[in-house]
Amino acid sequence: MKLPPPLRVLAAVLAPALALAGPPEPGTFARTGPYLVGVRTLVLVDSSRDDPYAGGPRTLVTDVWYPASEASRGKPATTFVEFFGARPDAAEAFVKHFGGTIEEVNRRFVTIAVRGAEPAPGRFPLLVFSYGNGGLRHQNVFQLDHLASHGYIVATPDHTGNAGVTVIGDKVFQYDRQGRSRSAVDRPKDLSFVIDRLVAEGREAGSWLSGRIDDGAIGLLGHSFGGYAVTRAADDDARVKAVLPMTVAFSKASSLPTLLMLGELDRTVKEAGNGLARAYFVSLTGPKHLLVLKRGGHFSFSDMDRINPEFGDGIGVEKKKGPEIVFCPAALTKEIINAYTLAFFDNYLRGDSRAGDFLRTNQYEEEVELQPLKRTRL
Repeated sequence: MKLPPPLRVLAAVLAPALALAGPPEPGTFARTGPYLVGVRTLVLVDSSRDDPYAGGPRTLVTDVWYPASEASRGKPATTFVEFFGARPDAAEAFVKHFGGTIEEVNRRFVTIAVRGAEPAPGRFPLLVFSYGNGGLRHQNVFQLDHLASHGYIVATPDHTGNAGVTVIGDKVFQYDRQGRSRSAVDRPKDLSFVIDRLVAEGREAGSWLSGRIDDGAIGLLGHSFGGYAVTRAADDDARVKAVLPMTVAFSKASSLPTLLMLGELDRTVKEAGNGLARAYFVSLTGPKHLLVLKRGGHFSFSDMDRINPEFGDGIGVEKKKGPEIVFCPAALTKEIINAYTLAFFDNYLRGDSRAGDFLRTNQYEEEVELQPLKRTRL
């Protein structure tokens, strides 16, 4: 129907505002961002704590992912083995333990980060990531790459003794099966210490991070045991403004903005673990969001598919117990995780209201349960 001239003028005036009113398309937050990405490996030493594994003060091998300058364009991306420094044999042993081969992992382990790249100019929010029990600091490259490409600095420390393997210099430190209770105490302290060091780097004239960290915009994210670690660290560190635990979350009730991600078919924490995490979500008194992958498992929230594409529990197809389970394809799973991760931190660390609209809109209804949903106006 053709509108009368006065209404056509009104429609033309209102069109831009109406276009902005709706939630962004999924691609807005799922696409790789405008920045190139760099990564550097630091060895951070906390002289205030003893580390029985390192045989001295607490020592944390830490990767830092960050927006990189144009000078890094076209340079080779970092490989899986490079994260193990002088001990590529440690990389091979880790991969073999989880049913993969180093040749295949190096082929599948696609990262966009250039090692040692010059940082891009600007001030960026700081995030710290904590991996799962027996995992690796670079087990979530898909998420780290994505956040850095959108203008975040993300630090990922190895929790020495609780990592699948840690390489310090030419020494290899294996996972301590008896050390989980110690790590439960160490991990939150590790995260706050990393914040201390990077914020200090950002304030130091001449540092490679000088002037690049927005220390008023700090967030935490973690997977499994790392989900527990970030909730505990956030309780005790007032600098943390937003927290994103995946698969595991429990601590005292918090008023911090929180996005909890769970896998409905999680075979590691099982129904009881998901129930505990959901109870924690209910207890939260601040802005809170829950995202559940209907066909997701424990390792959906990691790069385990790059190590063993048929690992199960969120990866590939599971045939071990009961009927065959086909989990959500890894590419789609990562798209969903990346989109909502970015929207969450953009909303609460950058004050982006459009990100908030996306965060409250279920763009993947077949795969996702989302709370709360944006109310539809009648």
